[in-house]
Amino acid sequence: MARIVAVTVLVAALVLPMAGWAQAQSSQGVPPIMPVGEIRPGMRGIGRTVIKGQRIEEFAIEVIGTLRGGGGIIPVSHLILFRISGPLTDRSGGTAAGMSGSPLYINGKLIGALSAGYLFQPDKRDLALATPIEEMLRVLELPAGAPQAAWPRTFVSDRPLRLAGRPVERVVIADDLDQATSIEAALPGVSAFIPATFPVTVSGLSPRAKRIVEAALGVKQPLFQSDGDATTFDAAPITGGSSVGVLQARGDLSFGGICTVTLRVGNKLLICGHPWELLGDVEYALTTSDIITVVRTLERPFKEGNLGEMIGKVDQDRGPAIRGVVGQMPRMFAVRVSVTDLDTGTRVDKGTQVVRRRDLAKIFATAMTLTAIDRSRDQILGGGTATVTMSLRGKGLPRTITRKNIFYNSRDIALAALLEMPDALNFLFYNDLAEIDPIDLSIDISLTTKRQTAAIIDAVVERREVAPGDILRTRLLIRPFQEVSVSFRVIDIMVPRNFPRGPAVLIISSAGPQITVEFPLEERVTQFLLREPEPSPVDSLVGAIELFEDFGKNTDVLLRLVPFGLPAEGGEFLKFDVFAGRIVRTEWVIQGSMQIPILVR
Repeated sequence: MARIVAVTVLVAALVLPMAGWAQAQSSQGVPPIMPVGEIRPGMRGIGRTVIKGQRIEEFAIEVIGTLRGGGGIIPVSHLILFRISGPLTDRSGGTAAGMSGSPLYINGKLIGALSAGYLFQPDKRDLALATPIEEMLRVLELPAGAPQAAWPRTFVSDRPLRLAGRPVERVVIADDLDQATSIEAALPGVSAFIPATFPVTVSGLSPRAKRIVEAALGVKQPLFQSDGDATTFDAAPITGGSSVGVLQARGDLSFGGICTVTLRVGNKLLICGHPWELLGDVEYALTTSDIITVVRTLERPFKEGNLGEMIGKVDQDRGPAIRGVVGQMPRMFAVRVSVTDLDTGTRVDKGTQVVRRRDLAKIFATAMTLTAIDRSRDQILGGGTATVTMSLRGKGLPRTITRKNIFYNSRDIALAALLEMPDALNFLFYNDLAEIDPIDLSIDISLTTKRQTAAIIDAVVERREVAPGDILRTRLLIRPFQEVSVSFRVIDIMVPRNFPRGPAVLIISSAGPQITVEFPLEERVTQFLLREPEPSPVDSLVGAIELFEDFGKNTDVLLRLVPFGLPAEGGEFLKFDVFAGRIVRTEWVIQGSMQIPILVR
């Protein structure tokens, strides 16, 4: 009998209709829902959102029709086309960016969330699209590691539509304003909507640090720069219609935006009604939000607000919605920067927490460091010398890893001082020798306009013909800047026993990278941020730490014996039984280079 009852319950569960399923879930916090199959044109209802402070207000909606997904592997099979109206939308100028996620109700039942609109068309901003709630509910209990799918872009109507006096057969979800405009101009019978996301805002950056972030992230429109830090206010309880902040960096540098909560079930939130970046499993910061106003621009109206305390995390970034978890804080990567101008005594300290994403950690850490340097000097251009010390911590490292280097540039020492930061973060986040769980990065920089350089004047070898296993003796002359005295040293280089016989070249230069004047430093920093990390040239973490801490410094003179025809850069010269060269430590940034032909007989 027990077995028969169990089977009966199982069958009943399998055939439970959607309405019954929703009713069963309501006891756990999910309100009654109206599936998209029950929604008909002409139905009227309400939406809820915040356009001032934290007070949730209502606006009227009228369904125009439903749209079916355009094929492919998609997480959303339908969208709801509707029109908004009422006093709230009169004040907001129609659908405003930041309203995405606003819950929509018909006859007291939740039908979905506002997710896209005609934001770029001033006379059509009463038109919007909604993601059906049954699509969003899939994200509510989605387990970590679930496979990702693409957000659909093209939808077709179940019946003929006329929008703003023109027939419409298809609706396309565009990436941005420019794409939406070009789609409508080129394709008859197609209307283009864009997600009603809050414009991504950034605060705490100098103008050129902001340019580097825009270039590295590939944003098509300038980021909205806000001067406001996190503010203190009494936060109202978070519920459907509340405004919340989603941040990828938080602190002296903040980066993120504002969305609206569609539904709260326990400590879980469904937010936005569309993806943030469609990255699947994520760990972003979730904060309270207080809306100042809706800014009505010619391009599109958008909510502007203050972000408050961190209340949890966003752990799912999916097509139908993003998921927030109240009370569970994200693990973030801490970046601390201290810059001291030795000439004036000015000191600037900054810190931020960045989501544990490799690309963003590199971009935001570099941008915040540049901002600290710019503000310590109160200028953006100017030569000088910078001493940069970077300390890295992470689980999987035997200790705190520290690299100290000195940089000089006659035009822009601020940008020159950043050139090793991407490699330091690659060591933490992309290490191919060991699994490292990054914890934090501390950067200490001291600046002076004093030039601390020395030039390679001459190098003379004792003899130009050597055999494998011999000593190649070299007399090196260097001259510190504006000093009469010339420093010279005698350096012995062991020729490896397995060094190939034939022509070779003794290359004498700085161990650090050579910076050419004609290459714009801002562009170089951006390229370093985007460059694919290279595998380590050594085969152990201990060896990689030694290279990171001690090799490639601008103050070192590097003498390398390289077989003729091999590239001057790379790790080939390390692949002998002994190092085919020597490193000479100095207190100056080394400039200049020499090459001496050698015959290995």
